Amino acid sequence: MSQEGAQAQRGAAAELEQLREWMAVIKQEATAEVDRKWGSPFRSQQLFDLKVKARLAGNDEYRSLQDRVPEAEAKLAAE
Repeated sequence: MSQEGAQAQRGAAAELEQLREWMAVIKQEATAEVDRKWGSPFRSQQLFDLKVKARLAGNDEYRSLQDRVPEAEAKLAAE
């Protein structure tokens, strides 16, 4: 692999890592918000997880990152 190819692959890997890290931050924030706002006595882990997923589904930035991850994975695989 040429130096340019190796550098491009490192760049693609770094981009993918950044996307995943940012998604993790957003998910952590959504989880904390659901935990803080939801005081139901009927709270199970499954229901809690569903509420977090619903919150993430409504987050435009998270959805945008979700769309970009497969593109970054494909770019990494191609290089």
